[in-house]
Amino acid sequence: SILLSALLWYSIYFTTTMSSSPPFLARRRSSAPVFILFALLFTYLPSASNAKKRNRDSPHHHRGILSQHRPGPFGSLLVLQKSDEKSLDSGKSVMKQIPNADDPKGGGRAICVQDIGAPKGAVWNQILDTNSYVGKVNKLKESANYFVGRNDDGSTKIKTRMVIGVLPGYKFECFYDHTFVPDKDSLVWSLDYDKTSDFDDVAGHWHLEDHPTKKGCTRVFYGCDLKLRSAVPGPVMDILTKKALRDATAWVKKESEAGDPAAIPSDQFRPAWGW
Repeated sequence: SILLSALLWYSIYFTTTMSSSPPFLARRRSSAPVFILFALLFTYLPSASNAKKRNRDSPHHHRGILSQHRPGPFGSLLVLQKSDEKSLDSGKSVMKQIPNADDPKGGGRAICVQDIGAPKGAVWNQILDTNSYVGKVNKLKESANYFVGRNDDGSTKIKTRMVIGVLPGYKFECFYDHTFVPDKDSLVWSLDYDKTSDFDDVAGHWHLEDHPTKKGCTRVFYGCDLKLRSAVPGPVMDILTKKALRDATAWVKKESEAGDPAAIPSDQFRPAWGW
């Protein structure tokens, strides 16, 4: 653990300094290891909210703070320029910032766009297989569904427990409530507020469209807003937000293009009209 590592370095530093320095220098230097130890602890120990043991089966401390995504296209506010199309055609992802319709005064939403050389059915097969995310999604340690069921309107609810280990000392366990809406080619999700998660709130959205010019290819749009319970170091926040957007579309592209192009999701996800 980080604490044990810090104590080990403290003992090594202290022993080396005391054994190799004259007494008058050793006395003067003896406060330096203490400062280093406390610096390490305050810098790298996880926040209290992450370290504290929680009853996961108790309700979350609120029923939603973030404005949730709506199934369907991201709208006319997401405009791709010629330079964006060139980047997408070369296999790169494109980051776009769009206003939040429910919070016009806010900072907007970051959306990642990626072209994939596989049909929508094959792409959905990767996105909806949340039980198989480990080994595909960067930093993800555990992923398991605890509920899957069809709703009366034809959508499917998927509840999934996931554990992500960002950096040593920063592990987050969360419970997600996904809704797959096949007639709008969208998967949206929030936290499952009937359970306690380490993130304060989440609002996510996958949306798929047939590529505008390439038959059998898919254009993928991905957005995920995140609110943490407390402040974390910059590198941790970058991994959870900016880097996570590109990483998500990158693994879906890799797995979709490498898999069977005719693959489709299982019957529980398949819309009545097919793909």
